[in-house]
Amino acid sequence: MAREAYQRGLRCALTSIGLDGEERDSILLNRKPPVRVSPGMVVATAQTLLASSGLDYEVLATTGVATPLGEVVAARVLSRGRILLAGPGSAQELAEVKRQLAPLGCDLLLVDGAVDRRSLSAPLVTDTAVLAVGAEAAWDRGQLLTRLKHLLSVLTLPGIEESGEAELLGNVPEDFKLVGLGADGEEYRITRDEFFSGAGASLAKLPPLRMLYVRGMLTDAVLAKVLNSAARPASFTLAAADPTAVFLSQESLAGLAARSVQLRVLRPLHLSAVTVSPFHSKYGYAEPVRLLEDVGRAVHPLPCYDLRLGLRYRTEKEEIDAVP
Repeated sequence: MAREAYQRGLRCALTSIGLDGEERDSILLNRKPPVRVSPGMVVATAQTLLASSGLDYEVLATTGVATPLGEVVAARVLSRGRILLAGPGSAQELAEVKRQLAPLGCDLLLVDGAVDRRSLSAPLVTDTAVLAVGAEAAWDRGQLLTRLKHLLSVLTLPGIEESGEAELLGNVPEDFKLVGLGADGEEYRITRDEFFSGAGASLAKLPPLRMLYVRGMLTDAVLAKVLNSAARPASFTLAAADPTAVFLSQESLAGLAARSVQLRVLRPLHLSAVTVSPFHSKYGYAEPVRLLEDVGRAVHPLPCYDLRLGLRYRTEKEEIDAVP
C-alpha cells in the first residue's frame, strides 16, 4: 500500500502499533517482510530506531509519546531503504501522533497493527481498516473460515440508529460500566465498582430497559453478568463503544441472537478490504488462488486481494460480465 501510494504521488506517513519491520516475528520467529521506505515518505517511529536505520532523514516533530525504544518522532525520509517502526501503544497515543502529523501535509497515514491490538483501529483514530487474513492463523481451511466469519461479524457490527443516543452514551464518564435507557426515556447508570462487586444486585434495581450500553470491553464474563440479571428484559439492544471493544465468543453471539438481543455499537468501523497471505510457517504455502477464492466468497461483498499476485477475487457473475 505504501508503494502504491508513492507511485501515485501521494504523500504517505507510516507508523506501527508496537514494533514492526523486524526480520523475524517475535512470537513465531517467522521471517517478516521489511518495511521499505522511499524519499518523501514520513515515518513516526522511536528515535533510536530512526538513528540506527542508516537512512537520511529530516526530523519534523517530536510527539511526546514514549516507547521502550525512545520517544516517537516524525521524520521525512530522504533516501531509499528499510526501517524498523515502533509507534504508539494505545489509541490515545495514536490519536496524538495523528494530530501532530496533520500539519505536515500527509495525504495518507498507514498504521500497521494486529488483531490482538485491534483497539487501535477504532473509528476514533482511523478512518478505515484493512483486514489481513493468513494461512498462518489456521492451516485447516474450515477453521480459518470459521474464525474469519466470527471476526468479521464483530468488525462489521452496525451502529445505533439514533445519533442522539450514541452521542449521549459516548459521553458517559469512565467510572460507569453500564448505562441503561428505559422505555420511559429515563437514564440509569451503574458504576464499575457496583457492577463488578455485585452485578446481579445492581442490575436488579433497574426497570426494564430497551437499551443497555457497556462501557469499556464487552467480554463473555461481562455479558454473562448482564444476561443472568433478574432485571434483564426479554429483548433489548446491547451496545458497545465500537467493534474493537467487543470480545465475545461465537457461542455468546449465538446466545444473543437466540434471545433476540440486538448487538450494536456507537461508532461502526469502516472496513475497506481484506487481503490474504498463503504462507504457513510449518506447512509452507497454501494454493494461493484457492485461498483467495475461499476467503473472497466468505467476505463478499468486501473486496478481497492477494497483493503479491496482484489478484482480486471476483464472483462468477463478475467474470461472466467481464467477457466481451
